[in-house]
Amino acid sequence: MEKIIEILINGLSTGAIYALLALGFVLIFKSTGIINFAQGELAMVGAFVCYSFAMLMNLPYILAVLIALVIGALLGSVVDLLFFRRMVGEPMFSTIMVTVGLASIVTCISGIIWGHDVHSIQSPFTDKTVAMGNLVISQGTLYTIGLSIVLIILFILFFNRSLLGIAMKGTAEDPDTAGLMGVNVKKVHMLAWAIGTMVAVLAGIFLAEQSFVRLSMSHTGIKAMAAAILGGMESIGGAILGGVIIGVVEGLAANYLSGMELGDFHFGDIKDVAAFAIMIIVLMIRPHGIFGKEKVERV
Repeated sequence: MEKIIEILINGLSTGAIYALLALGFVLIFKSTGIINFAQGELAMVGAFVCYSFAMLMNLPYILAVLIALVIGALLGSVVDLLFFRRMVGEPMFSTIMVTVGLASIVTCISGIIWGHDVHSIQSPFTDKTVAMGNLVISQGTLYTIGLSIVLIILFILFFNRSLLGIAMKGTAEDPDTAGLMGVNVKKVHMLAWAIGTMVAVLAGIFLAEQSFVRLSMSHTGIKAMAAAILGGMESIGGAILGGVIIGVVEGLAANYLSGMELGDFHFGDIKDVAAFAIMIIVLMIRPHGIFGKEKVERV
């Protein structure tokens, strides 16, 4: 029983990271209509920046995280200003290809700056555990889950209660009408990229604490996109649920399915395959995701 609980808690921690990255996808998509394939790369940059300030410059960990968040917001604003402000109104395929190219550029520049080695971040929670009877849980895992829940609640309140959040949703739905209503569309788009990148940076830092800082950690963005699609690309609740589902499924698959044998066939590590299999099955039943809604155009 303890093993199941441990798997579920670790799965929730991983799912919280996926959910935060998926929230960044949803936030940018809801506000700008752009699907950002570079979200994982932005998370990777945030982890490297935090590592540089915390481990190389020996700044306090919390200060390093705050600096990484500020740099992430600036990076998101610059990305919008240089690449996507001119893409407003362009076909979605064009914007997607720009984000794919941006992902490659970010990875290349990161490799030049930080190299291709694997690094670790020492946080206040590193190697510290909490005992619950016979169950031993990492403090970092509980910290990731707890802070992610707080951030998710703040996001929900922001989009549903604040004027700025409502303006961001309205801008994504119809930028021209939002502009006529007095909304500064360019400012809203830049703010969406800034906040979306900050969320990605925080997710990258959480991921680095649980594993390592390396270029390949950007691949987590693909799983986060799967979580966002699974829940529905325009649903914050869907992004959260999608991230949790994929995180838990990965944990269960890694412990109970990986290495399984069926006759002479060896499954190997099917953790990643199981997560995407769940996404495909759900999308076959609900093509717009769990909480996604089909748009009906009336002529």
